[in-house]
Amino acid sequence: MYFNRTSDKRVQVGNESFATVRLFKAEYVNGKWTHIKELPFSSDQYNTEHPALSADGKRVYFASDMPGTLGSLDIFYVTINDDGTFGNPKNIGTNINTSHREQFPFVSKEGELYFASDGLKGLGGLDIFMTIPADDGTFSDPVNLGESINSGMDDMAFAVDPDKDMGYFSSNREG
Repeated sequence: MYFNRTSDKRVQVGNESFATVRLFKAEYVNGKWTHIKELPFSSDQYNTEHPALSADGKRVYFASDMPGTLGSLDIFYVTINDDGTFGNPKNIGTNINTSHREQFPFVSKEGELYFASDGLKGLGGLDIFMTIPADDGTFSDPVNLGESINSGMDDMAFAVDPDKDMGYFSSNREG
């Protein structure tokens, strides 16, 4: 399992102190989560959050404000090597990331990447989009999932349950 956790350590920035969000991996062994390890590209200097494992288990997508970010938060991915080590994080590029927030990636069994953005053209706040990764590391133009899912509020953290032909998401809209 990949998850994020807020660091206990605080970093002073100007007159304020902040705790960064970091990514971890855990293994489920004999009914218990164990072997919890921080991922090597997490840092005290920036956030890494919202991990999503690809269906083939070869990539972890996440949001971060690490160096190389185009805006507030961008979507990155890192390759998981055959020996379990990680490659270098790669920003998925200007086709997806903007000068605003891109967060909450989710990868379907078919490989579609869903994410939330308030920088791409949408209905207001964070909207949920979908893109398809190509073999060369590029991504198709993102498609807004439309008014049946998105609203003028923040809509995010979309996940698909293919067995039920349904999706779930979070929102701060009324009701």
